Amino acid sequence: MAHTVIHLTHDRTTNQRGRRGRELLRVAVNKALGCIAGAEVASNFTVVGSGTDPAAACTCGISASGAGAVGMVINGVTITATWATSDTVSAGLVATAIRASTNALVQYNVSSTNFHAQVTLASVLAGTVITVGGFRFTAIAGTTESNVPGEFVIGGTDTADGASFCRALNQHPSASKWFFALNVAGVVHLFVKNPANAYFTAATANGPNFPQNRVTASLATVTVDQATFVASAYYGVWALVPGKLGNCITVAASGTNQSIENTNTRLTRGLGGDATPVTDNL
Repeated sequence: MAHTVIHLTHDRTTNQRGRRGRELLRVAVNKALGCIAGAEVASNFTVVGSGTDPAAACTCGISASGAGAVGMVINGVTITATWATSDTVSAGLVATAIRASTNALVQYNVSSTNFHAQVTLASVLAGTVITVGGFRFTAIAGTTESNVPGEFVIGGTDTADGASFCRALNQHPSASKWFFALNVAGVVHLFVKNPANAYFTAATANGPNFPQNRVTASLATVTVDQATFVASAYYGVWALVPGKLGNCITVAASGTNQSIENTNTRLTRGLGGDATPVTDNL
C-alpha cells in the first residue's frame, strides 16, 4: 500500500497518550495547519511520499581480481574501466566512469560510488541499535515494519532482517540524503552518496573518526565488518530517478571476474530513488 509520512516539528508539547486512529490523525492535521498558519513558532514539517517500497534503487558490483575492461552494462550501455593495481582502485575507476558517462541512458538515471562500510546481521536481538553516520536504527520484534523513521524489524531470517534494515535506512528522510544500503543475505553494504564531502575525508580535523564517518552496533549480534567509510573493492549503483522508473534500470556485470553481489539484473526497490523530501520551514 502506498503511504505518505508527515514529520512535524513544533514548539508546543502535545500529549498523544490514548489517541488512536482518526483522533490521532485529526491532531496531526491540526498541527500541520498550525504550522502553515504560523501559529507554531519556529516550526517546520516534512512530507515524504512513497509507493509500496520507498527504498532507493541500488545494486552492488565488485571488481574481483579482474583483468582488462571491467564494469557494468547499465540500460544496455557498457560502462567499463581498465582494471589496474588492485580491486579497490579498479572499483573506484568503474564508479568514476559511471558518474562521468554522458550517455543519456546512464547519466540521468544512476550514480555510483565505492566509498563503503559494512555490517553483518546474525540473529539480531530486539533493541539492538545500529548507528550509521550518526543516524540511529533500532531493531524491533515482529514481522510488520514500522512507519517510524529509524526502526527495522527482526522477525525473520538474517536475510529478511538485513532487507528491513536497508529499507529503514534508504527511506529515512535524512539518512537517505547521505547514504544508501543494500542487503546480501544479512551482509549489509553501506555507501556514501557524496564521499567528497569533508566529513568523509581524512583531511578534516576529526578525520575518519568524525561521527558522520562511523558505523557502530550496540550488540554483538551485529558485526561491524568495516566501521569507517573508505574506498573499497565494492562499488554501489543507485537510481537518481524516483518512482517505478528506478526499477526499470537494467544492470549486468561486464568483464573478467566482475560480479554483482546481490545478483540482480535490475535496480531493485526503485520507489523513492534519489528524490529529496519536500520540507517547508515556516
